[in-house]
Amino acid sequence: MHLSILIPTHRDSLLVCSRIAQACSWASDDIEVIVRDNSGSAEKRELLGKFQRDNCRILFAEPCDGLENFFEVLRPAKGEFVFMIADDDFCFDHAIASLPRILASVRGDQSVIGVAGAYAIESSQGTSFATYKNLDSDDVAARLAGYLSYPGPNVLYYSPLRRVLFQRLLDFFAKTLPFYFSYHDQIACLLYLLNGKFVPLPRLLYLYDFGAWETGELAQKRDVGPYKSAGLDPAMNKLHWYLCGFEGAALILNSSEFFNYPRPLRQSLADAWFAAMFARFKRNPRLTFESPLATEAEKLCASLRTSTGQLSFQGMLAEISGFMALTAKKQAMDYFYYWDSLLNKRELDLRKTGT
Repeated sequence: MHLSILIPTHRDSLLVCSRIAQACSWASDDIEVIVRDNSGSAEKRELLGKFQRDNCRILFAEPCDGLENFFEVLRPAKGEFVFMIADDDFCFDHAIASLPRILASVRGDQSVIGVAGAYAIESSQGTSFATYKNLDSDDVAARLAGYLSYPGPNVLYYSPLRRVLFQRLLDFFAKTLPFYFSYHDQIACLLYLLNGKFVPLPRLLYLYDFGAWETGELAQKRDVGPYKSAGLDPAMNKLHWYLCGFEGAALILNSSEFFNYPRPLRQSLADAWFAAMFARFKRNPRLTFESPLATEAEKLCASLRTSTGQLSFQGMLAEISGFMALTAKKQAMDYFYYWDSLLNKRELDLRKTGT
């Protein structure tokens, strides 16, 4: 089996059911389709049950959080590659049909970790198209630069990947990190690119619908959800891209689990990642949603934005954890101890802040 297409689904609209029906039509000797529904809707269960066929499995579960649904739909997958798609997005039939042949041609090349196509991005204002540069390069710095140069939504996240790598990364996010926040899809793609290259598919592969992420305020409301679920104050949203920059750079420089690069290259990659995220932190205003810590959050961000020279990882961690601790001491300790244990392997500084 070359490819497992996986759909964790919760929404029960007719549109979602139509997307799932289309995906079930892709099942073949080379493609298995696995759908896991945790909506609890009896009507949806009855409808989806009619879509089951050879190499197409429909699994039903009680309502659970999204990460659990993600994890469990992967468990029965048998394909060498997996393609996780959102239940309200759309894939192009001919692109899907071409994937088994492409994947068969690269199955023995472990430097290839996935396939990246062209992406359509749809909103109420119109449709745009996206491709990433240099993802097929043997040079990891070129791959990362190509990823960071694209200013739109993180559609690379929706790409076929080697199952073994995807499983390792999902275990990392689900079982290792103290919290899962909405920017972790960015860090997932960072780890993909550090592990290998993508074969380009010169045609439209995936249609991403902005949906509830279309406007800045709506998107930030979604971003705040995981902070609240973790017991953190909504004002953490002000530090969103700073957190993403810190965590990604810390993993590049200190993780030995996912990749093995010489120290100078790690430093260069970490600088590039943090500079890009720090630029987002400086230029993109973030909301606090009537948090009582709004004033304190703005003071902290103003101080961080004017940082020059080297930034100490331990200093960054102290600032982040200290702000968390204003309302959530246990969560702040959990966050601090996880990242401190990673950083203690070696104390390093970031050379570039983008200021």
